[in-house]
Amino acid sequence: MKPIELKSLQYRWAGAPRLILDIDTFELRANEKVMLRGPSGSGKSTLLSAIAGVIDIPKASVFVAGTDVGGLSGRDRDRFRVDHIGLIFQVFNLLPWLSAIENVLLPCRFSTLRREKVAAEPKTTAIRLLNELGLTDPKTLNGPASALSIGQQQRVAAARALIGAPEVVLADEPTSALDEEAKDAFVELLLRECNASGSSLLFVSHDRTLEKHFDRTVELGVLNSGTK
Repeated sequence: MKPIELKSLQYRWAGAPRLILDIDTFELRANEKVMLRGPSGSGKSTLLSAIAGVIDIPKASVFVAGTDVGGLSGRDRDRFRVDHIGLIFQVFNLLPWLSAIENVLLPCRFSTLRREKVAAEPKTTAIRLLNELGLTDPKTLNGPASALSIGQQQRVAAARALIGAPEVVLADEPTSALDEEAKDAFVELLLRECNASGSSLLFVSHDRTLEKHFDRTVELGVLNSGTK
């Protein structure tokens, strides 16, 4: 069972003159770490939205952990997403009034499956993940997310995506606000934690300097050649 498999995926935004996605085939293998490259506006974020079931897609075009995402209802897609997919958004999407620890625990709050896959007590696991990602100050961990720096928010978002060992982690340009040294450090931390949890990673970026960290790099322009 492949973590991600795409088959004849086509998608067009309402009113758009052409397809934004027209992908014949693509797969992400178990424990594989893949970088997906492409310029701004090429459809990278749309592809992640399709895989995560955030947008309506045709049946039998996107399979995650063997499930036909397009064949699920909107409610079932939401449930499936929290059970099986860890998301790191470009803007992180933390709840500002919750603490770093509370933000990390959200998947365990909404998913019994993710909660059951946590070996230790969920809060202990959240703290461990944050510590592994470089956040160790109790004041930082327990204070409101609104007080965190961009780099700290990024690490909290990564820990939230990783907790409960989802089959797939999707990362949408998570290093765009960081300098070069910080980018490499963050990617190394993310890959290490994905390896520890057994999660496959699809990491979207336009930054060629990060390619060295991944098993392979896929160019969306080539993958998505049907839109030309």
